[in-house]
Amino acid sequence: MNIIGLDVGRNNVTACLLSEYPEQPLKHFQNIKKDIIKCQADAIGVQKLLDLKPDAVVMEPTGIWYSNFWKHLADFHKIPIYWIGHGDLAAQRGAYGFKNKTDPEDAFCLALTYFDDRFVDIHGNKRYLEFSTGKVALVRDWFFECEQLDKLLNSMINQARQRLTMEFPEIAQKRSNISQKLGYSPMWGYVAGIREYTLIKNLHEKSAARAIGIEISQYTKNHAKQICELQKQLDQKERDLALIMQSDEFAPYLKVFKEFGFGLRNQALLLCQCYPFERFLLDGKPWVTYDDGVNKQGVPTSQKRHRSLRSFQLFLGLGYTEKQSGDKKVKALGGSDITRASLYAWTVTSVLPDRRSTSSLGKKLNEIHADGWTLKGLKESKISGKQKIIRILFKVTRMLFYELYKNTQ
Repeated sequence: MNIIGLDVGRNNVTACLLSEYPEQPLKHFQNIKKDIIKCQADAIGVQKLLDLKPDAVVMEPTGIWYSNFWKHLADFHKIPIYWIGHGDLAAQRGAYGFKNKTDPEDAFCLALTYFDDRFVDIHGNKRYLEFSTGKVALVRDWFFECEQLDKLLNSMINQARQRLTMEFPEIAQKRSNISQKLGYSPMWGYVAGIREYTLIKNLHEKSAARAIGIEISQYTKNHAKQICELQKQLDQKERDLALIMQSDEFAPYLKVFKEFGFGLRNQALLLCQCYPFERFLLDGKPWVTYDDGVNKQGVPTSQKRHRSLRSFQLFLGLGYTEKQSGDKKVKALGGSDITRASLYAWTVTSVLPDRRSTSSLGKKLNEIHADGWTLKGLKESKISGKQKIIRILFKVTRMLFYELYKNTQ
């Protein structure tokens, strides 16, 4: 088997070819270091990589764009891809005895994992990541396109508002809602000179800036045109996203997401992380174990570990990693950063405000259960704001797990 470890860079990859697991990895690396090649993302680089005749490649999911070219190249030539998480690679690098982090070392370690019999999970399966293909992959790509357009828009709108504080101060901080009919904001259409808007026109005629001879500059008009174009692109992309998500295979997921009050983009992101739900189950059922131990009083205990739920929460950015040294324990949140950030913002806007307490989710969060946990009680507690949100998210994702399990069976 010719296995290539591919360490992805901005516009290139470092490729290391292995055909077996060496007896002494560190020594073998020094012997083959000169044979590890760098391939640019061009015709010459692609041919150099294909000349190695790979049977499979092992890669990290480095960003959505950097690794995508090499993923499509492998798919085009029907070369299997095995994905490894950043944390797993860092741990393996240390286990193989590497002290530094260089591209050739990473490529070598990536290839080593394929032949390493120890690189398995508790069930004996290789610890490679699984990425869904088909329509859900398209949902993922379009979600990130929407995020990029949004980021560009926010930057351009902020710049345009700064200029309007001098050129048209009356609308510099005015809300600029997007028209469903036009696909862009009529306010920015007026500023760009491509759309009449009577309300804004009347304001402009009486503007304090015009009274002292200041007009809207051509620079600001051009900026506003770009804003309108980006808004139309984003509007169309969100329509496309909503359409593809209407597929029958996603129906049970969207039903649950809507019950929780998630908007379109959060639904798309959650779908990318949760589909297919079977990935979190063992033989079609939640995987639960019990760890035996002894408490501080010396009494034997048995602690329930909901492995499926913990795996689900990790995909949503709410998986705790624990480090212990003597009596000192340190916990940190792990998993998808972008999903955690999106859920955090959603909690602030859609769960915490008092007006949301009458929603379906708000009522469920205020129901008293065996743990005594209620949203109202948490909001009235002295726990810090960030910790309140994290606790809410753990509760919501637990509820989400069981609802998805019930609806996808």
